[in-house]
Amino acid sequence: MTQSNARTAAPHQGFKAGLLRLRNLEHELNEPTTTWGRRYMVLMAMTIVASIFFLFIVDEYPSWFPANSVQLFTVELLIFCIFSVDFVLRLSVTSLRNWRAVVLLLCDALAIVPSAIVVLVFMDVMPAAHVDSLVLLRLFRLLRVVKLLRVSNIIGEVFGASVFSLVFGAMAAHLGLRVLVVEVSRVTSFDVYAFFDRPVLMLAVSAVGYVFGIALAITFGIVKRKQMEITELHRTALDALAAVEYDFQTVLKDAADAAEAKGKRPDFEGWRMQLSHYLQEEYGYEDMKARTNELLHNIRDVVQTRPSMDVPFHAVLTQRLSTFLTKTQVCFHPAFYGWLKRIANLYFVLIMLAAPGLTGLGVQLLVIFVFQGLVVIIDDMDHSVDKAVTIFNSKILDI
Repeated sequence: MTQSNARTAAPHQGFKAGLLRLRNLEHELNEPTTTWGRRYMVLMAMTIVASIFFLFIVDEYPSWFPANSVQLFTVELLIFCIFSVDFVLRLSVTSLRNWRAVVLLLCDALAIVPSAIVVLVFMDVMPAAHVDSLVLLRLFRLLRVVKLLRVSNIIGEVFGASVFSLVFGAMAAHLGLRVLVVEVSRVTSFDVYAFFDRPVLMLAVSAVGYVFGIALAITFGIVKRKQMEITELHRTALDALAAVEYDFQTVLKDAADAAEAKGKRPDFEGWRMQLSHYLQEEYGYEDMKARTNELLHNIRDVVQTRPSMDVPFHAVLTQRLSTFLTKTQVCFHPAFYGWLKRIANLYFVLIMLAAPGLTGLGVQLLVIFVFQGLVVIIDDMDHSVDKAVTIFNSKILDI
């Protein structure tokens, strides 16, 4: 009977172990935490970016990679192999009940089709004459941008918080838009760039660039001044608290011991730890305010035994803690940063239309890195408390 139960339980345990491995694989594909998971995500990000750049180069400079050439076959075969492995891995963990995952999986499959066709034609498995009738399949390459945008959501977790990782999504989106314009122009024989007056666009690029640069410079100065002010408030508040804590160990020792016996001794170190969590947005403002009030009430119960300590308590400690916590909540309205980002995106589109070609692409990506990077840095400096959208801060920034 025991042997029969063991034989029955073995397949069940094997099924559970297999299910657990699939769940771990799904987690690593979407939110990598292990070293190999992060390395795999880096490989995928590099391959996706390289494939989009390659598509752009093939469209702009077709003589570099002629049809049915060895160099074209080599690159497309490499892209096909890497994307196919990723597709198979995601297929093995995708549930049909998750329609978003199914749609993304379909996009992954369609993104592989153009590379597969190039490989099959070169190997004489598919006649080259049939490829001309499938010209719309070229647009399937643009679905690689969907893969890139999906990867850009977790690029910060893989590479860490940096200007590059935080602006990677914007760079990926505009790179995809530029490739879309080139692909549509090639498929429909409608040259989008010829539709615009290039000299007028260059004037617009210069004018908008000057205004945007001045706005960023002024904003940067404002938030830098605020950062210096709040850093000083942070230091003075902690200094005032340290001075009161020293008094509790000396002149107020007897009263502090009596408060401890009643369970009302101020928890200075606990408050500092909570402040650290608050500045990392692990603790809300209302909770931090309530914890600070509790600390001040406990301090007041001890201080009132020595009237000479009333002035330092009310005029120094209470005022500095209150001013510091209040200042952490003062920042530009979110609509302001929404406006900055919209202006930035419009400016990047102007650059795309004014500067086509590979050189224009390099200039556009450089401008995105500089301008969008400044917006990210300013947004981060403006928030003393760390925000989910700007992840540089883990404390009050040093000056």
